[in-house]
Amino acid sequence: MSVANRYNGEKGKAWKSVKEWVRRTYTDCYTCGAKDLITYNAQAGHYLPVGLVGSNNTLSWDEHQIRLQCGRCNGAGQGEQVKFRARLVKEYGEEFVKELEQRQYKVDKVKDWKAIKRHFDEL
Repeated sequence: MSVANRYNGEKGKAWKSVKEWVRRTYTDCYTCGAKDLITYNAQAGHYLPVGLVGSNNTLSWDEHQIRLQCGRCNGAGQGEQVKFRARLVKEYGEEFVKELEQRQYKVDKVKDWKAIKRHFDEL
């Protein structure tokens, strides 16, 4: 099952908003720097992978840890977490990144998918 078809209903609409936000906000791969990614190769990469954090955890929907990645980095490169982390530290600082990392051990369940969609639509 492809990521595009993984979520249905309000969750699917929220995921679509995340993908649209990342594509309109960034043009280059966050981890390898590939320039001007075309839409089909532009992916919403997560520093802390959704597969580990959980798709119903608010951390997976936190824009501070979502960036544009090419299919190579986000797929075969498994997110390139070391490079991703280094860039986040430059952007936000070590303490902020450590706080993100600590959140992966606490489940903060999404309660309102419409609010997440609205949030990314408004960014």
